[in-house]
Amino acid sequence: MMGRRIVILGAGFGGLFTARELGRRLRGGTGSEILLLDSRNFHLFSPLLHEVTSGSVEPRHVAWPVRALGGTGRFAFERRTVRSIELERKIVLTDRGEVPYDFLVIALGGTTDYYGVRGAEQNTVPYKTLQDAVRLRNHVLEMFERAVIEPDPGRRKRLLSFVLVGAGCTGVELATELRDLARKTLVRHYRGLDPREVRIVLAEATGRIIPCVSQRLADLGLDKLRRKGIEVRLHSPVVGVTDGAVELENGDRIQAETVIWTAGVRATPVVEALPVERDKLGRAVVNEYLELPPFPGVYVIGDGANSFDPRLQAVLPPTAQVAVQQARSVAGNIARQLRGEPKRPFVYRHRGDLVSLGTGDGVGEIVGLTFSGLPAWLLWRWVFLAKLRGWKNRVRVALDWMIGCLFERDLAKLEW
Repeated sequence: MMGRRIVILGAGFGGLFTARELGRRLRGGTGSEILLLDSRNFHLFSPLLHEVTSGSVEPRHVAWPVRALGGTGRFAFERRTVRSIELERKIVLTDRGEVPYDFLVIALGGTTDYYGVRGAEQNTVPYKTLQDAVRLRNHVLEMFERAVIEPDPGRRKRLLSFVLVGAGCTGVELATELRDLARKTLVRHYRGLDPREVRIVLAEATGRIIPCVSQRLADLGLDKLRRKGIEVRLHSPVVGVTDGAVELENGDRIQAETVIWTAGVRATPVVEALPVERDKLGRAVVNEYLELPPFPGVYVIGDGANSFDPRLQAVLPPTAQVAVQQARSVAGNIARQLRGEPKRPFVYRHRGDLVSLGTGDGVGEIVGLTFSGLPAWLLWRWVFLAKLRGWKNRVRVALDWMIGCLFERDLAKLEW
């Protein structure tokens, strides 16, 4: 099996790590071609998106050009938008024509899941991309600009109310960053606004926050959020969103001009259209090798994969940690197949989780050890700085953080 074409769809954590690992394993060996496709020409380090919104980190510092990561011929990159996949013909259909493959790795990430909530897609701010983070920052600043000249107390209260739907890691980290930005920086410069007028509500359909950590740490995080003045509404599914209000299942209405959707992820339409078994979130059901059973050589990883872990007796969550481990497993199996060796099943090893709760605070678990407060926050910064792609971006983000310790966050509302 020499000279095969390996096509990887998506330059997120799963796709990029697959391409890099294959480039390392196949260097100077089989003569196989590795081709990475994505609609964007950069890799986004999404764990720092909330700091882009708060102004702690500059937007360009969490994006890294994919071509620079390819090194000297490790893999090729083409900017294409994937339209569909014809598994029988072994063809990927893109906006720029057809791309044939011998091996295919589908790592297209996920898309926002609104769970059929009435008005959610039309009246909420999505939060998945770099553009979303920048737009939300501008929107928050605009709310303060309007509130400071608003004479009506009720209208001003709605302008300064921010509701986040979903209390996973993204929702919790974004809520605490917004709280720090609003109450520690913005109210100091928008004179006439009372800090107590700023209201941040975190609505969660289940009975706990941050499901990726233990119950004890989740409870500790909940207590910290409430002490910071963030309203956490547990067992409060959102059933409707209108222009200016959020409706909860219990009948409560929260008046707010800003509703941010951080509640869920489902597979992309490309994955949902595949003629294979899928779950209720549209994710393709894969076997122990992360392969689509009817189509050998086609792998699905990351947010689009329903990968069942027999040890946890649960489907693995859509996190970067899972995607990276899946990428390494898939790259290893493709390399083995090219050498005529047997594949190895994917085994997930949980390394732990860290969650930032605003400046100087956090919770986390690493290799069985638990952290809280300032140690957790410092460890969170150190771990994610180390995982950031490229030394240039690491230095840039580290400098952003150092500047943030010495000076206030920038209040400029930049729009083009």
